[in-house]
Amino acid sequence: MTILIPLLAAGAAVLIGTVTLLYIHAPKTLYSSEAAHQHRLLPILASLRTRPLGSKLSLHRRTLDSNTIRNSSHKSSYSYFPVDLSSFHHILEINPSGGYVLCEPGVPFGDLLRELLKVGMTTLVVPELPGITVGGAIAGGGLESSSHRYGQVSDTVLELECLTPDLRVCSPSVDPDLFYAISASYNTVALMTRVKLQIARAPAYVSLQAERYSSFSSAVAALQSSTSDTVEGIAYSSTDILVVRGTHTSTPRSPIRRFSRHWDKWYYKSIHSQLAMTVPYADYCFRYNYGSFWMANYVLDMLGGDNLFTRFMVGSFLDTKHLFAVLHSSDLTDLGRMRVIQDFYVPAEKAVEFLEEAEREVGVYPLWLCPIKGTSTGQLLASHHSTAEKQFINVGIYGRPRQFPFNPQTLHSKLIDLLIQSGGRSMLYAQTWHSPEQFQAMYGEALKAVEGVRRSYGEEGCFFGLYEKVGLSERDRDELGRPMRGSEAEETRKVVRDILGKKLGLW
Repeated sequence: MTILIPLLAAGAAVLIGTVTLLYIHAPKTLYSSEAAHQHRLLPILASLRTRPLGSKLSLHRRTLDSNTIRNSSHKSSYSYFPVDLSSFHHILEINPSGGYVLCEPGVPFGDLLRELLKVGMTTLVVPELPGITVGGAIAGGGLESSSHRYGQVSDTVLELECLTPDLRVCSPSVDPDLFYAISASYNTVALMTRVKLQIARAPAYVSLQAERYSSFSSAVAALQSSTSDTVEGIAYSSTDILVVRGTHTSTPRSPIRRFSRHWDKWYYKSIHSQLAMTVPYADYCFRYNYGSFWMANYVLDMLGGDNLFTRFMVGSFLDTKHLFAVLHSSDLTDLGRMRVIQDFYVPAEKAVEFLEEAEREVGVYPLWLCPIKGTSTGQLLASHHSTAEKQFINVGIYGRPRQFPFNPQTLHSKLIDLLIQSGGRSMLYAQTWHSPEQFQAMYGEALKAVEGVRRSYGEEGCFFGLYEKVGLSERDRDELGRPMRGSEAEETRKVVRDILGKKLGLW
């Protein structure tokens, strides 16, 4: 009966929640002319001319559906100067014959792909969550299962318009040092205002074939050798690992499965039991949207288990848009005490050693394994930068450690040390536990070079330093080091109440 109460409450509140949903998902005017874009720039440029001496530029604020999960303590600094680019969310031009789309950085990939598919096109790399914006994928380093071929989203950019704070246009052939330094800089080199991305013909379907492996070594070898259109790995345990290869196709080759409806069985569970399937292209691109990979599975567990009924009743509130909204309206330190959420780029030749150590130290499953092609371009801060253009395996750790409760500082420090020894880097959208010494060991020479780029194109000190922006403050570290206020079950119930209550308008 206690399980049914929240479900009945959810059902009774659907009419109330409909108003909320319509507001949250209300479509924006997506298209804009270049002239309108230039007009939107005018007040931004005017405000930059009047900013106080010594102030540091950063985007205005984190929206509730941001896909970052770190605190923004730098915005409480007296030197913080907010730049509001929230209106820069338009598509300016789709040019299939020219092979590019011109858009503003605030366009989410979910909206962009929908419009591109209307003319049969797609970007070369589509991040797996539809709320990730074009600018966020470049500044943060977005990747996906096509990254073994194309690298990160940043590797498919043709041109950028940005504020340094002066308005500039850069590309691989015009001010290339600035162009590449923006990649994975988390808006500490320039603020993007317009992006030109490569596009290509989109397939109708992706035909998936999964293979089981019983060891990290055999799975990593399979990931490295793949030449398919897409490839990824999901480790359900250290001895149960799937390598999933995808082939673009115009006709179904196996049973069709959907993942874009809130009642659909989540992808990571479907592919584990059905090794061959054909998925409509858009459904494939955002296959991890519902459940946020597997992070929201505990919600279904608390509400009666994963079945068609619970997914139908509450599944619409378990997409990443709603989950991130709840996350950002609560205390991010609670998340840090309960879950490890990190993406680590590990050189492929060191991946097995890293995974085996992560198994001993963390024991989080499933793990996401995504191979990515390295780059020797000037993307010095990018996690896949390598002078030898080596291949990397992104190890996505999203979940509850085996030993619980755990000390976040101790656990993350061990993982970061292991990553440094492996010659890898972490993505910095998550809580950045690196000590100043660890951060320097991982990024030191790159930071010096990028600082030179910043001085060449802008005023010295007009942006926050990378560690200054993404690193955890001492206050955050102290908070995260304290024990949870309640039991794990109590904290989990609180999250479930937030999801149902805030999104259904119950409280």
